[in-house]
Amino acid sequence: MTQKARKRLFDVLRLAACVAALWIVIQGVTIADRIALRDGGDVVGRLVSMSGDVVIEVADGTHRTIPREQIAVDEQGALRITLGLATTWRNSTKSLLLLALLIHYPVILPQALRLCWMLRAQQIPLGLWESIKLSFAGNFLNFATPLGSNAGDVFKAYFLSLHTAHKTEAVTTVFLDRAVGLASILLVVAAITLLSPGDGPLAPLRPYMIGVAVAGMVAVAAYFAPPLRRLIPRQRLEAFRLFEHLRRMDNAVYALRRHKGIIVACVLITILLQAVAITAYFSVAVAMGLRAGWSNVLEYYTAFYTGVVVQALPGPPQGLGTVELTYRYFFDAFGSPSQIVCTAFGIRLLSLACALPGLLVTLTGAYKPREVPAVLPPAAAEAPSADVAPQRS
Repeated sequence: MTQKARKRLFDVLRLAACVAALWIVIQGVTIADRIALRDGGDVVGRLVSMSGDVVIEVADGTHRTIPREQIAVDEQGALRITLGLATTWRNSTKSLLLLALLIHYPVILPQALRLCWMLRAQQIPLGLWESIKLSFAGNFLNFATPLGSNAGDVFKAYFLSLHTAHKTEAVTTVFLDRAVGLASILLVVAAITLLSPGDGPLAPLRPYMIGVAVAGMVAVAAYFAPPLRRLIPRQRLEAFRLFEHLRRMDNAVYALRRHKGIIVACVLITILLQAVAITAYFSVAVAMGLRAGWSNVLEYYTAFYTGVVVQALPGPPQGLGTVELTYRYFFDAFGSPSQIVCTAFGIRLLSLACALPGLLVTLTGAYKPREVPAVLPPAAAEAPSADVAPQRS
């Protein structure tokens, strides 16, 4: 199979996964409201009032009053009233949506600062303002292109290479930045599931999340272990055409071992920025009328953290469909399918709105450096690459 054919097959699989996930998500989603009755029937229309008996406007425009004792209830004793998309949006708390925007917008600052710190470990100077512009542009392209989150990383990697003579190290750092972010999220989710009650709804996730976290830590420890690195067949790799780039990439990763303080700071700032972003997501959920409070806040945070991970995985662009499916799994007991879908798309619109300055950055070319910085001694020269291959001048 040719490379072009493999790419087309991968695109078809991504589209199929997106369509399948969205089809599952929209099951039960309606435009109108639906009231399930104890006699097995239901009433469809526009909910007018729920104070006392329930009043609903049916298709012919008349109002029908339904006593509460005639309405079916679920396992928790709540009335089986399914809100449609129209009512969910009409009843949403617009002030909370605005609050979510205000909470989420400053997330770009710690995101840009993390990139600066990661580059500092490679002795690549980049100002905070330049990092903010690159981060804005990358975030915008995550939503504006069908490649999803890969587009933002590729953009930042390419144009960050314009800011330094150490291009391989700069490109490697962009993907290391993403790896540190995802690893931090997985650690938080593992910690939340570990601390959750043993009989709670998060308990089934505990062995999986802890297993992933342990496997990740073992893999990182093995990569940095000198005895294992000496087992790499250096002579065979030297014959590989891209060996020099691979050597520099390896040295860029290995150089992080000399900067443990930067790694710890990057993990902590990732936890902070994700906590802020997810607080904004929580505000959207409350605004859309999902049952949310202190009793289930950990479930919401776990769901949103998991959604971030799903969004970053290979598959549909920006996890379209798969993220919504994740929310349906977690939030099924907290609201109607329409409320969950409105929450999911509200979060997408929130992220897009906060990334809109990136459109101006990309259109004006503000991400381009005024001049390439002078060459500094690369971090690769300090890394103990003898474990991989002899240094070359």
